[in-house]
Amino acid sequence: MNQDKEWSIDSWKKYQALQLPLYSDAQLYQDTLQKIKNLPGILNFEEINTFKNQMIRVSKGEKFVLQLGDCAEVFDECTEKHWKEKFSFYDRMGQILDAIVIGRICGQFAKPRSQLLEKDGTLNYRGDLINSLSRDERDPDPSRLLLGAHYAKKGLETLKQYEGSQIWVSHECLHLGYESAFVKQNQDKQYYLSNTHFPWIGDRTRLHDHAHSNFIKGLYNPVGIKIGQTINKIEFINVFKLINPKNEDGRAFAIIRLGKNKLDKLKDIIQWKQEEKLNISFFLDPMHGNNQDKSGRKIRKIEDIMYEIQQFFTILEQQNETPAGLHLECTPYDVTECIENDEDINPKKYTTACDPRLNFRQTRKIIIFVNTLLKKLRNKQ
Repeated sequence: MNQDKEWSIDSWKKYQALQLPLYSDAQLYQDTLQKIKNLPGILNFEEINTFKNQMIRVSKGEKFVLQLGDCAEVFDECTEKHWKEKFSFYDRMGQILDAIVIGRICGQFAKPRSQLLEKDGTLNYRGDLINSLSRDERDPDPSRLLLGAHYAKKGLETLKQYEGSQIWVSHECLHLGYESAFVKQNQDKQYYLSNTHFPWIGDRTRLHDHAHSNFIKGLYNPVGIKIGQTINKIEFINVFKLINPKNEDGRAFAIIRLGKNKLDKLKDIIQWKQEEKLNISFFLDPMHGNNQDKSGRKIRKIEDIMYEIQQFFTILEQQNETPAGLHLECTPYDVTECIENDEDINPKKYTTACDPRLNFRQTRKIIIFVNTLLKKLRNKQ
C-alpha cells in the first residue's frame, strides 16, 4: 500500500487544487472543519479492508461491480424512507448481475462544474454540501459541511440496519478540506478515508500534479479515477503510478467516460495500460459522455448509453481485457430525465439536482442488457 513518507493529511495543500469553493468567512470554515475532525470516524478500518478484499476479486476478474445512484444527493432525501428505497433498488439491480453493489450515496453531496457562474451571473449550484439549489442561497456556506457529515453518518447507520445484500458506498472526493477532516489512522498508522468505502476523483480534478490525486494517493481505500476525452498517455501513466505505485490488486480502477462516438480513445488507453503493465481494471460510465440538450434541459438517450456499453464490451474483449464494472446515475423514482425514442420530457418528472438520471425501468433494462453481454463473454472463456 502506498503510504508515502512525505504524505500527510494536509500535504495536498502544496498542490494546485481545482473545483474548491471559496468561503467568505475563512475562520468559520476552519472552525467547522475542526469540529468534523474531532468527530469519531464513521467507518472503521476493518470495514474499509473488507471492501478492499472484495475489490481485489474485481481486479482478478472474479467479480463485476455495479455502481449506482444519484448524480447529486440532496439533503431533503436524506431520510430513512429514501435511503431504504434506494438501498432496495440498488440491491435488486445488483442481484440481476450477481454483482458487487456500490451506491453513489451517503456522501455524494458535492459536484464539480464546468462554469463557476450561470449565464445570468448567479453562482452555479455545486451540491448541497456547498450551496443550495435555491438561487438566493448560492454563496458557499460552511454550516452545510456539518449537515453533510451528519447525513453521511445517519445514512451509513441506516445501511448497517438494511437486511438485504451487502451494499458499499462511494462518492466523488471533491471538497478536499471536508474530505481530509474524515481521514483516520489504524493501529499500523495507515491512513484511510472514514466517510466512504470507495472515493473517486473526477475527470476535471485527476491531474497527477494537482491536489486531488496527491491527497488520495495516501489513503488505503480503493480508488476510482474518471477518465475522459482529455486524457493523454503521459497523464494516464503518471496518475495511475502515483495512485498505485506498487501495482497492487484492489487499488486502482479507471472509470471510462468517453461518449458513444469517442470510444476509439479506449483502444489507446488499453494500449497504454498494457505497455506499462499497470494493474488497472476498467469500469464504464456511459452517462457523462452522452449529454444532450432538449427543450433547454440536459438529457441522455437510452440508445446512446446502450451503444456505448456494447462498444465497451467489444473493445475490451478484442484487447484481452475484462469489463470490471458499470457506473450509472439512476434513481428508483418515476422520473423522465433520460429518454428513449425521442420521447418528450415531462417537466414535473424532471427533478434531478444536476444531471439526468435513469429511472427504475430504464435502469433495469440496461442492466438486463449488460447481463446478456456478461453471459456471452463468460461462455467464450
